[in-house]
Amino acid sequence: MVNPHPDNEEAIVPPEGGGEGGEAPKNVHKSVKAELKEAFLDKVLKSKEFNILMVILTVYALFGDDIRLAFYEVDDDQIFYTISTIAMFMFIIEMMLQFYFREEYRWGFYFLLDILSTSSMIPDTNLLTDALIDDGGGAGGEDAASTMKAGKTSRAGAKAGRVVKIVRLIRFVRIFKILKMRKQVEDDKETTDEGKSLEAKLEEEPSKVGKKLTELTVRRVIVIVLAMIMIFPILDDPNAFFGETEFTSYEKLKIFDLHNMTDSLNKTGNITDEFFKEQVQTYAKKCKEGDGSDQGKDIIYLKLNRWPVETTNAWIKEVMPGHPLLVEVPEPDGKYRRSDARMPAEFPKTCEMPPPGDPEECYSYAYYDLSVQNKLASAVSLVKTILIVLCLSIAVISFSRDAETLVIDPIERMIKLVKKLADNPLASLYQDQGKEGTEGFETTLLETTLEKISSLLQVGFGVAGAQIIQSNMGTGGDLDVMIPGKKITAVFGFGIMEEFTNTCSCLEEEMCTYINTIAKIIHDNATAYHGAPNKNIGSAFLLVWKICDGVLPGLRDLRDASVEELKEEKKSELRKNIGVMSKGAGDIARKLSPQELVDSALVGVLKMRVDLSFANGEGGTLEEFKKNKKLVDYYNGTFQVDMGFGLHIGWAIEGAIGSNYKIDASYLSPNVNMAARLEAATHQFGTPLLVSGPFVNEMSRAAKSMCRKIDVVTVKGSQIPLELWTCDISNFDTDCLAALTPRIVEGEQKALDVDVIKKGIQKEFDLEFKRIFEEGIDFYIKGDWEQARNRIDKCLGIYGGDGPCNCLSRVMDREGGKAPDDWRGFRELTSK
Repeated sequence: MVNPHPDNEEAIVPPEGGGEGGEAPKNVHKSVKAELKEAFLDKVLKSKEFNILMVILTVYALFGDDIRLAFYEVDDDQIFYTISTIAMFMFIIEMMLQFYFREEYRWGFYFLLDILSTSSMIPDTNLLTDALIDDGGGAGGEDAASTMKAGKTSRAGAKAGRVVKIVRLIRFVRIFKILKMRKQVEDDKETTDEGKSLEAKLEEEPSKVGKKLTELTVRRVIVIVLAMIMIFPILDDPNAFFGETEFTSYEKLKIFDLHNMTDSLNKTGNITDEFFKEQVQTYAKKCKEGDGSDQGKDIIYLKLNRWPVETTNAWIKEVMPGHPLLVEVPEPDGKYRRSDARMPAEFPKTCEMPPPGDPEECYSYAYYDLSVQNKLASAVSLVKTILIVLCLSIAVISFSRDAETLVIDPIERMIKLVKKLADNPLASLYQDQGKEGTEGFETTLLETTLEKISSLLQVGFGVAGAQIIQSNMGTGGDLDVMIPGKKITAVFGFGIMEEFTNTCSCLEEEMCTYINTIAKIIHDNATAYHGAPNKNIGSAFLLVWKICDGVLPGLRDLRDASVEELKEEKKSELRKNIGVMSKGAGDIARKLSPQELVDSALVGVLKMRVDLSFANGEGGTLEEFKKNKKLVDYYNGTFQVDMGFGLHIGWAIEGAIGSNYKIDASYLSPNVNMAARLEAATHQFGTPLLVSGPFVNEMSRAAKSMCRKIDVVTVKGSQIPLELWTCDISNFDTDCLAALTPRIVEGEQKALDVDVIKKGIQKEFDLEFKRIFEEGIDFYIKGDWEQARNRIDKCLGIYGGDGPCNCLSRVMDREGGKAPDDWRGFRELTSK
């Protein structure tokens, strides 16, 4: 059936034969209708026209009420109230659409701000005004009190109105940002040079870090600005808390009344002294008490026309005992501070009826104690200063914290990672600390990518490429991979998978998985026992246990027979400061001596052999390949993974091999080739492991006791006879596996317990067999092949499948069972 809505493939096409008469079920139509409605509303929300309308309404919300009051009469108010009501409901509709279609908006910061700004329009709609205003009359005193309170309410309302406009302005900024993007899209729909339209560019997801940082900055700016706008005006006008602190009209004008009572108002003499006294007392009391809208003030000096100061002081003290009064004008910064003892700026200075004696003294004035008001004002100023410092501090800390969390910290961690890589190219690089809460941001992605690239460098270059990484990461300039090589001493291990060519032909595409499965076993064990994988070439693995830079003191070169072997005491003296820091399979690195590294190399290879045995078994990681049909048919169901290993110690040149197009970080030396020759000779000797005499000479006595010498040969390019040794594993079981598993205590891999390992891997090994074999090999080297053959035959009687015994038997048979006349205790290894 054809889908009538190809853009929506889900739940739109009714099933064949659905419903009666082939009609689609009702719920399908309902689902389609609901989806179309949602799509329409979402389109409305995104449309240019709707956004322009919201901008216009937002501008009106900002300036409409001021325009009404400034340019129109009261008869036009209802029109503005109606427009405000429509605007408010449009804002509510927009909020509902945003809430439904924008998950990030839902219950978010801007949702709460929109609620606040939309609610601020209620007074402009006149919906609640009639309910709040009481038109009823009242007593005269009540009217006066109401008028006073109305004045204070008006001032508070004006401040609230300013705050409301700021909140609305926030809405305007947000909508203007959306409209600006829309306008850019409409202005240029053409394709840019990059072949992408501007609309497509604008619709691309912006940087998450930039988006988050901008959002957090805007939020904090809004919160801080709103807090300052709401709090600071109150602190600028402490009268809101404590009443008026400046002189009231009563305090300023009443002094004129009292002055005139002694002058122009008393031309007829009707104002008696007693009445005047009551007026003075009332004036002092009212100044002290205040009128409810201001703070009271103490009169400390009152000079009235014609009346002595002592008299007026006495009158005041009659009604206000203990009131502090001065008989002289307060001196500046005397008993009172200059700012605390003040009088109004204007006071009566002339008389219609000058007093007898000194007409120039026709004036009246009062000094007030403003110390309490000044203290309160200073306290408010102190609080304001503290709040300003606090706001600035919070702003700086919050802005800095956002920048540090999202940008600076990741960059610093990346720089630290590069420095760490330059200092120690083989160090562990992954670090999770500090990334909490920044998942998905570009800086975190970049940091993780750098960690991965650095780890890929480590994996790609390995130990041999450490110097390449270090030299290029630690300095600036161009990339330089072709650095000079350096001589080092290491144990070299060479392992090869048997039957590789036939296996590759059978497995084909699965061959990579097959090799990687084996490589994991080899590499894991090499690393766990302080070594490192270096190279994989098809079926071959080169493993390295690096001991030191340069040549290890006392280590003989197989090409130079003139160098005498050092005594053990001298060796120990020269090597006492040589060691390698390694953590192996643990988390804490410790220093390993050359001897422990050599022992670890042997144990690591033994562990590889045991793990391969388990992998070949039922439920092992190689079982699926053993069941491959082609392999089953080709090997008649007998296929299993076998590997041969060779171990040798010696010097090598570590460095980059190749060109600027492709390099391999590896080792060049006859000693590396010797490890490969030893592995190749495992076929001739019928044993999966061959180790060289120089390697065995560097082992501990306990580790050496696990091995047996099986021949002495010379190889091409060597002037010194080479002893060949092997190490037997008698039982591939869980005891053997447990004995070879690294011991880790509190994150640190402990030193090898060779005695435990020997018991685990050779618990079924016949010691009599070993003793007889050792006698036989000694006779063989001395040239007494008759005795040697006797011992080897006895060994074959104990274990007929022993490869070294069969090899020696074949060698002696080729010579007729008798050592050649020129026998010097060794033979030439004719094939690898």
